[in-house]
Amino acid sequence: MVRRLGLVSLTGLLFLTGCFPMFQQEPDEVVVEESQQEEQVVDIVPRVSTPENYYQSVLYDGSYLHGQSRGFGNAVVYNRLDLDNLEMGLTQIAKEQFDPENYFFREGQFINRNEINSWLMRYDQVENQQGLNPELGEGETLREQEENQPRYLSHILEHNYLVRSEQGNYELGGIVIGLSMNSVYNFRVEDEQGRYYFYETPISQEKMEEEGQRIADLIVQRLRDPNREDGVFDRVPITVALFREQPRQSTIPGNYFMQATAQPGEGLERWQRMNERYYLFPSSAANEDVSNDAASFGQIKDDIQSFFDTYVGVVGRGYYVDNQLQELTIEVPLRFQGKAEIVALTQYAADVINQRINNQNVKVNLYVTSVGGQQESMVVRNPGEEPFIHVFE
Repeated sequence: MVRRLGLVSLTGLLFLTGCFPMFQQEPDEVVVEESQQEEQVVDIVPRVSTPENYYQSVLYDGSYLHGQSRGFGNAVVYNRLDLDNLEMGLTQIAKEQFDPENYFFREGQFINRNEINSWLMRYDQVENQQGLNPELGEGETLREQEENQPRYLSHILEHNYLVRSEQGNYELGGIVIGLSMNSVYNFRVEDEQGRYYFYETPISQEKMEEEGQRIADLIVQRLRDPNREDGVFDRVPITVALFREQPRQSTIPGNYFMQATAQPGEGLERWQRMNERYYLFPSSAANEDVSNDAASFGQIKDDIQSFFDTYVGVVGRGYYVDNQLQELTIEVPLRFQGKAEIVALTQYAADVINQRINNQNVKVNLYVTSVGGQQESMVVRNPGEEPFIHVFE
């Protein structure tokens, strides 16, 4: 069951304009003397024990409250893998500052869509002084100007974390911002005949870090403006993390590479580098950088291939932190003749995983799909546990 709490919103009272201010922990309804009262029901999603230790979310009137930037990422981040990792990776970063035992998750409510749009645009002294991407660079042609000063910032993702106060209310406890940075800037130029030409220019890691930190400082300054939400953001910590997008054609997602926290009343300081990376299996990069894991994956691939008398493609993606494999995801697309074959393969794959991946701290996910992309079965081995098998009916 979902735990249901009573709430009366305190419009105009010391909290945040445009969001839901305080929520009573107890089920008793609280009435406040206000000229306009609007009763609201808040549901706390119950905690479910999982290895990922997800945050509990807050529902309003039984509904999930979508962020101000909902759907915006699909328009500005090309690679879906990047978009997923941008969002889920940000919740992992948040755990270092906001303990899931004490904080509740809500999608960002304070940087509205119009702001995000203007912030992502180029700076213009006349038309857009809020732009966080730089003005066009020097050059005789538009292509040269774009290449000499690319857009570094691709997307801004905001997460809010609520905490229970001593009075039993829920209120804003902190903000986490993810800045998605281009590693390759893609742009188009229109000629005099109205034809479009598409170009791309790479962005160095050094320049990405420099621009990311500059932009992060500006965002914190804007949030901490005393005229914004009565200065409430000056009283909570703000964490900002920089995310490196992969090139558009990449088969692996990007990763976070730097983070910093601005404590209440302060600016960002002590930027911390994050050593995260994804590898595709099989690939020359994996063979060179993580040869032992590449060899283990090759054995898994050969074992699964030997189960069939026809060729089966097996691909994998490894997630590394500090050069140590944390999670391995394997996909097995195949043509099959019946469910019994799927059941047998899934059982066999679970045994192969235990034999080939000796490190019990590594999470392993294996998905068997049909040629059309429909998921047929899965094997999940969480750290320290035996594999779990599920075959879809």
